[in-house]
Amino acid sequence: MLVAVCAALSVSGMVIPTAGAEPSANDYPVVRGVVRDNVDNPHSPVSDAEFAGNRARPADADQVRGIDVARFQHTNGDIDWTQVAGSGVRFTGVKATEGDYYVNPYFTGDQSGAQAAGMYAFAYHFGTPNDTDGKTQADYFIDNARYAPDGKTLSPALDIEYNPYLEYANRCYDKTPADMVTWINDFMTEVKRRTGVTPMLYTTPSFWSECVGNSTAFAAYPLWIAHHGVATPTVPSGWSSWTLWQYSDTTTVPGISGQVDSDYVSGGEATLDALATKAGGYTATTPVRVLDTRDGKSGPLGPGGVTTVDLSGQLPATATAAVLNVTGIASAATFVTAWPTARPRPNASNLNLVAGDVRSNLVTVQVGPDRKVSLYNNTGSTHLLADLAGYYATDATGLFNPQAPKRVLDTRSGSPVGAGGTVTVNLSSEVPATATAVTINLTGVGATTGTYVSAWPTGQSRPNVSSLNLAGANATPNLVTVKLGTNRSIDLYNNTGSVHLLADLAGYYGPDSGSKFIAVTPQRLLDTRGGGTSWTPVSGGGQAVALSMANTLRTGATGVILNVTGIAPTADTFVSVYPKTGATPTRPASSNLNLVAGQTVPNLVSVGVGSAGDVWLFNNTGSINLLADLAGYFAP
Repeated sequence: MLVAVCAALSVSGMVIPTAGAEPSANDYPVVRGVVRDNVDNPHSPVSDAEFAGNRARPADADQVRGIDVARFQHTNGDIDWTQVAGSGVRFTGVKATEGDYYVNPYFTGDQSGAQAAGMYAFAYHFGTPNDTDGKTQADYFIDNARYAPDGKTLSPALDIEYNPYLEYANRCYDKTPADMVTWINDFMTEVKRRTGVTPMLYTTPSFWSECVGNSTAFAAYPLWIAHHGVATPTVPSGWSSWTLWQYSDTTTVPGISGQVDSDYVSGGEATLDALATKAGGYTATTPVRVLDTRDGKSGPLGPGGVTTVDLSGQLPATATAAVLNVTGIASAATFVTAWPTARPRPNASNLNLVAGDVRSNLVTVQVGPDRKVSLYNNTGSTHLLADLAGYYATDATGLFNPQAPKRVLDTRSGSPVGAGGTVTVNLSSEVPATATAVTINLTGVGATTGTYVSAWPTGQSRPNVSSLNLAGANATPNLVTVKLGTNRSIDLYNNTGSVHLLADLAGYYGPDSGSKFIAVTPQRLLDTRGGGTSWTPVSGGGQAVALSMANTLRTGATGVILNVTGIAPTADTFVSVYPKTGATPTRPASSNLNLVAGQTVPNLVSVGVGSAGDVWLFNNTGSINLLADLAGYFAP
């Protein structure tokens, strides 16, 4: 939740008023010799001139509406948020801070009041680039408007528009466009580093053209565009579309005395849900099959084919992500992508297959309110199977405790697991008594025939699912998250032939301590195919590449879930992912990927991160290209 500092603060000789007094000229701070008489207003009056003559616009009944407010909306009394929500307004932005000298004393009450009435809310900061640098103002903003992924708070925003204090600097804050780009970048990068979410950017078309030089550097940030009284807003260079559109500043809303700024959201409720990041605990379930295209109803997915898995019957309404073991049976080389239904398909892959492959990969995928997941096949014809292993939800109690990988099973010291055989892995000495589930990297080695391996809680009946699919003797891994059974143990079953099994413990879930999971839309963080990757030699052989996520993860993140793909190694090799705890990588004692020369193999990796939010990716032999797609991260 975003929490404002409402007590009186002394900054540059001024006192921030507490929420008891109505706005008045006596409250305006004097900072660096300038009376800051715009602090109570939502936006800059200099920007208003941009829309003179065309500011009135009636609301569109087909649009999902919102408003944005500041202290000004309290001039004639407090806001009745129940009335506001009852009029159909679904979200509100609340001015939290300005520059490095002002905190809106009504911020906390307005945000919590709007959320209590069933609305989404978010904080925004009015930037004054000529006062202090972007990072300083970002820290001031987040310190006074603390963000938490509670499912009700939308991404924080920077309001960057014409300077309202023209006696102090020109309307572009005495900044060149290049200076402005640097300032905005510093602000946005720091907010993302502190919160772990991508902030929004509010601006006007003229300001962006005149003061930022139509920069295209911020296209990755959701655009909140102000353009009043027009049928369609002008979208600045770099963005293909807007996320929020402030279409008027002369709207009246029940529950607020006077006029207020009004906004639309592109994509409606689905976009609001996507902007409202949620942290969830984990619930492990006994594995159950939720998709099998071999059932004769739908058939395999063709080139560009998409199938939707409706999990609303298996997941609660509070679910934030599903954990699925997805198996592909491919007729041609292809890749499979999983993502939340009703959102754009991301540039990421979850499963990579060659012709004739029968391969599985654990997938952690974000879900929306409909709790549906889409699966896409790129080329050829591919059958898909999906087994639900568990889910994350805002009210679930399972907290994750990541650790450096530790080997807890290796049957190569004895006999392989034969046809129909089961081996029990007792983890009572590795996890506490309160642990409810474990995440292991399960590897099959030397299979004498094509087979599958199932993992499930000891003491329960074996489910009709597969956790690992093996085509032959090549070492094949898959991440498995499985509920603990009797004596904190899990069972592993081999279907046919014989196979050696290895298990590396990556962490465990329990209610007493640990971190919640924050699912994100899959995003590619590493692709060495473009060249320029810096590999570090490792003592004892092999080399490692460092993946820094300091500007991607929330401050304090403890671990990540990555889908790591190894592409065409020049020799048989293995890849390991582990926390970066020093400048020099150590040689790992476990593996996450096992590949033969020329092979392309993905595997989901759950791993703790170093203090700077980074990991090592180690390659044992030869050279290899690596991809890493972020599925989410863990944070307290």
